[in-house]
Amino acid sequence: MSLGTIAVVSDSEAFGGAELYLSTLLSHLRDEWRFVALLGDLADDETRRRLAEAGAELIIIPGLGRIPHARAIARTVRVLRKLDPGLVHINLSDQGDGLGPLIAARAARKRTVATLHLVIPGRKRWRERISARALQSPETVIAVSGFVKDYARAAGANALSVLNGLDMPEFVTEPRAVLGLAPGDLVVGGIGRLHDQKGWDVFCAAAALVRDDHPESVFVVIGDGPDRARLEQIGAASGVRFLGYHENASALIRAFDVMVAPSRYEACGLVAIETMLAGVPIIAASVGGLPEVVADCGQLVAPERPDLLASAIIELLNDPAARTAHTERGVVRARSVFSPERMAAETNRVYLSNWQSTSSRDAGTRSPAS
Repeated sequence: MSLGTIAVVSDSEAFGGAELYLSTLLSHLRDEWRFVALLGDLADDETRRRLAEAGAELIIIPGLGRIPHARAIARTVRVLRKLDPGLVHINLSDQGDGLGPLIAARAARKRTVATLHLVIPGRKRWRERISARALQSPETVIAVSGFVKDYARAAGANALSVLNGLDMPEFVTEPRAVLGLAPGDLVVGGIGRLHDQKGWDVFCAAAALVRDDHPESVFVVIGDGPDRARLEQIGAASGVRFLGYHENASALIRAFDVMVAPSRYEACGLVAIETMLAGVPIIAASVGGLPEVVADCGQLVAPERPDLLASAIIELLNDPAARTAHTERGVVRARSVFSPERMAAETNRVYLSNWQSTSSRDAGTRSPAS
């Protein structure tokens, strides 16, 4: 039986890790709460579909986006007042996101929690000051890693960490056939948005070095993004194939012999968790929250170092026993530490603690904790 209504708000246009988190969370708490998702009119179709499948009712708010517009904020305030949820949960893709929804929740006088998914480095001081003030607005900020929690607390937020959790992907039976790869290929792969953050230019530089030692190796990246044209040019010179967007890309991870996550910055790294669940060895840049995820279940290398990345790839390609050891530890760690049930239970405690702090707004309205 549902305890009450929680409004979840996302102003993101793209489907990514933050949206996967939200749909996973709601699917595991759908029997506990009535969720109503407030999305912008440019929200990705996959975001809408996954949230609907997770049991959320959808309300589309025109103009709701990363850049806060007065009309969209006013519309959000009206929706929140009419919906009258006991709690608002705002999904922040990074520390510069969600300003409009945070203003709207405050204007509507709704108790608020927020999940922070990413910390972008090197932002201008004035932007960081605005972000810090925004992060102080929710009653609780849920951080997806210890790294993010430390950042949020330094910004003055009341933050705690709830590590991400993921369901086991439904793996494709013949993923190499889907990607146009031969069964006998030695495949080094990556999955992610084609953006400077993800370090695919570093991956390309490392691939050129690896192919000197392993000319038979095949390097591929699944994903799309603003840097695609530039990266395809780099990839053509280094032997890396960019395969474009595939929905449910995690279902294809088993096409790879080795997965690489060469990010320049990362808060948690859902792809790393998905890789461990798939039983594929991973090499990741030692940045942000990635070391918390990978631990001793893969290899960590310094970012921006294609020479070190190439050496790590060659080492794993030459050592099947090491690949097996990494995958065995990775599966155990992913299933135990990053289970969606644990994430949902910990988040539910955040919901209840904040709801318990809310006095009844109408006569005859009973708190779900009572």
